[in-house]
Amino acid sequence: MSNHNDFRLKQLAAPLFEARGYHLIEAHFTAFKEMNFRWEIRGKNIIFKVSDYLDEAPDIVIQEFVKGALTYIFGGRHVWGKAYLDYTRSDAFILLKRPVYYKRGRRLARTDVGEFRNIFDAVQRLIDRGLLTEDDIQNTLFTWTSDPTLTRLGYCTQMFRIVVISCVFDDPDIPEDLFDFVVYHECMHLRQGYRPFNRTPHDAAFKASMHLYPGERELDQRLHDIPELYKKSRKNILKNQSIKN
Repeated sequence: MSNHNDFRLKQLAAPLFEARGYHLIEAHFTAFKEMNFRWEIRGKNIIFKVSDYLDEAPDIVIQEFVKGALTYIFGGRHVWGKAYLDYTRSDAFILLKRPVYYKRGRRLARTDVGEFRNIFDAVQRLIDRGLLTEDDIQNTLFTWTSDPTLTRLGYCTQMFRIVVISCVFDDPDIPEDLFDFVVYHECMHLRQGYRPFNRTPHDAAFKASMHLYPGERELDQRLHDIPELYKKSRKNILKNQSIKN
């Protein structure tokens, strides 16, 4: 069912599609988890869907987003408009829409406090070492995963400034220096800031920031040991529980 915001989206986007030779027959704000868009082309007709994170955005912001989406769909180089970047990088937008993203996120513990470790303790150690600054983590949420993830040890949602760390690190048998290193990695994505639809998250600038971490190469190699270390820790816990019983 269309609503006022969908109507506004169609009114703003239709002329931009017409300039490309396409007729916009439907436009909808949709509850995508990520900031995203989708399209369906039927001859010269097109259906266009945009993440509902922009449903309250000013007209100019929506227009600039659609221009970027059109470049993605039909090819070409696009420089994102200042209005769109300023709006989506603002604290006001983050605070307004982050709860929506947070609610849609799966396998999130929604707390940085673990059974044995707190994520923010790692952040504070990195600040004390001069590797992070307060500006790096301003207006940021940190959370554990609700279940252990061994293939994805951490990730950062730059748009909403959320850092997620696998709860495998909430284990005293997992070396603390590896825990800190993963937190640092994700915080470097925070330092990058939100970059719409960027396909090279680990670019030269990011790699340069990682090289600043003492012992980076060795630590990066040791991360491959995490699955085995975690499995061994779980076996020891089960063994101790069996002995107690």
